[in-house]
Amino acid sequence: MTIQEIEHIHRQASQCIHNAEINDAFSKISALVSELGRGNLNDELEQLRMSYTFMLNYLEQGVMDPQRDEILSSIRQSLHTLNDECYIGLMEPTSPEVFYVRRRELNGISLVAIVEEYREALKLLSLTQNSPNERNDSHVILSQLRQAEELETRLFNWVWSSFPLSADDAGSLKLCIGGDILPVHTRCLLVAALFLGLMKFYDESKLLILLETYSLSDEVQVQLRALTCAMLVLLAHKKRTSTSKAIQMRLAALLDTPDFNRDVWSIQVQLARSRNTENVKERVRNDLIPNIMKMRPDIIDKLKDNDSQIIDLSDIEANPEWQQWLDQSGITRRIEEFNAMQIEGSDVFIATFAHLKVFPFFKTLSNWFLPFFAAHSTVVENLGNGKMALAEVIQHAPYLCNSDKYSFCLSLGALPESQRTMMSAQLEEQNAALSEARQSELPDERKQRVSIINAFVQDLYRFFKLFSRRREFIAVMDDPGLDMTDCLPLAQVTRDAHVLELLGTLYFKNAFYDDAIHCFTRLEGMDEASDDHIYQKIGFAYQNAGKFEQALNYYKRYELLHEEDEWNIRHIAACYRSLGKLDDALNYYQRAEAMVPDNVSLTLTIGHVLLEQKRTSEALQQYYKADLMEGAKHRAWRPIAWCSFLLSDYDRANDYYDRIARYDKPSPQDLLNHGHVLLCQGETQEAIKTYREALRLMNGNTTQFRTAFKGDALELRLHGISAVDQSLIPDAVCSPNK
Repeated sequence: MTIQEIEHIHRQASQCIHNAEINDAFSKISALVSELGRGNLNDELEQLRMSYTFMLNYLEQGVMDPQRDEILSSIRQSLHTLNDECYIGLMEPTSPEVFYVRRRELNGISLVAIVEEYREALKLLSLTQNSPNERNDSHVILSQLRQAEELETRLFNWVWSSFPLSADDAGSLKLCIGGDILPVHTRCLLVAALFLGLMKFYDESKLLILLETYSLSDEVQVQLRALTCAMLVLLAHKKRTSTSKAIQMRLAALLDTPDFNRDVWSIQVQLARSRNTENVKERVRNDLIPNIMKMRPDIIDKLKDNDSQIIDLSDIEANPEWQQWLDQSGITRRIEEFNAMQIEGSDVFIATFAHLKVFPFFKTLSNWFLPFFAAHSTVVENLGNGKMALAEVIQHAPYLCNSDKYSFCLSLGALPESQRTMMSAQLEEQNAALSEARQSELPDERKQRVSIINAFVQDLYRFFKLFSRRREFIAVMDDPGLDMTDCLPLAQVTRDAHVLELLGTLYFKNAFYDDAIHCFTRLEGMDEASDDHIYQKIGFAYQNAGKFEQALNYYKRYELLHEEDEWNIRHIAACYRSLGKLDDALNYYQRAEAMVPDNVSLTLTIGHVLLEQKRTSEALQQYYKADLMEGAKHRAWRPIAWCSFLLSDYDRANDYYDRIARYDKPSPQDLLNHGHVLLCQGETQEAIKTYREALRLMNGNTTQFRTAFKGDALELRLHGISAVDQSLIPDAVCSPNK
């Protein structure tokens, strides 16, 4: 069989099992077993076929079997495992994928053997580190540390690439992860290894270990990583996990765990927030940072004193003028925006650290999931001996995930010694202040748990987006279905009213309108739903998704309960307008204006609707009214000028376009419209001159100009400009000789 044929049969067999087409599944898997040629797998397949045949015979004979569902579920699970075993066995000898490369490397090596070798390496390292100073050779320690880390990586690779996990190995893993025989960071790595293995091939025993780790581990970081991974696995394999009694029982037991609900909610929110990471990345990289950097020369000039020394920003309160300048320059607003994004949990540093994932450290897969700790060889090598205070500053750096902390250390190591020493000194000065601040804060266990979850989700995001061989892994973080409310095994927890409202608001804020609708409509039928405003929220989400009929339905439901809600009335009007129902739109806009008669935007909008209805004179009166109300903003000048043109009041139109030119910055459209007025007045030369200025503001884009000009063909014809003249004007304007 070719690789393509193996993959095709494997997919078909899996689909047959999902669809309960069991006889067809037997046929497909039998072909894979024959190709692989392993007698033990063939025996297992025949035993399953016999069990299924007996079950069918009992069914045909009318025998009642209360365990039939359980037996069928067990057969289907065994067939899935057998199908995957055959696939792995056929791919393993030649596949270049790192999963199969690691299986070939570790073939014949047991989990227990690696664990014992690793523990011996840790003992030797501890003895060397605790020896008298004169015998404490840093090179020897570093060498032994690297050896222990290589065994950590091997242990990770074994757990990740093992399939299926035997009962004995499952028992050993539980001891390794749940007990204290291994360091905390190693237990975290084993959790990640289980997760990666599960995302490749589902193994119920691995998922049960993750769930058990959450309930039994006494290490918060291990516990929360296990739950995060388990939730992603439940979502990725929801067809299989939703029918598993073992999984259901384990989750039911977790409902009594004190922090379970809130931990699930925190993971749910952070996964939802991660979907907006690319938007945050673009915002930081293309807007916030470039705009601050553009201001940098001005910042330096402003912050110099009379002796040309740069003033410490911490002393800025000494001179209110500096703060005023920072506010006026926009720096304060941008920094506040950046801080707000940090506080709400947005991944603001991915743009900064993405290019720092090219160090050899990140070629090792397990390092992407490694918790940051000062004793790691990467930290020791790059910060140098005696820099543990600096490592502590990095370890407690707020908002940085573990992966970015290692990137920071590696980048420091790449600096010249003089710069590294200077930066180290500056950071170490902050360490005392940070330590004092931490000690003065009251312990907040919930905050700590949320922080761990946020950092781990960011670590996961970086792996699935930036790892050099990421295409060999399921793109978990690209899945638009990261919404846990659809995960039935967790539905009792994830469909909490408070969290649904939080998620809906988060999705809406980040323009994931369909997801917002999904959350809000789930919330709609709940007794715990906050209030009637849920109808407005659903309507608003539908409106922004461009589904105006559905939006109207919900706005109208709210209107039945609150007739005089001006916000609701305006949005009903906007939906009618978008649907082209201008009479209804005008009616509702006028109702809203009666409630807030001084609202200039409403007055202008009514003018726009009247103009769309071809009621130009009435629209003009609205625009005059708006102009009188508004004063200095002059938003009504453009529509007044255009209405005057439509009504053939060319002098008034000219007057307003001249005002725009004198007191505002005319747009290409303004100049195009002004050109129309001049053309209709017979001022052809001036009209062409004005059109050319419009073309200049369009950066010489003749196609854009011709399209805009042709868009007003009807109005020009109604004002006496012939079709022939209309065809000649663009050529006269766009002539390269002019």
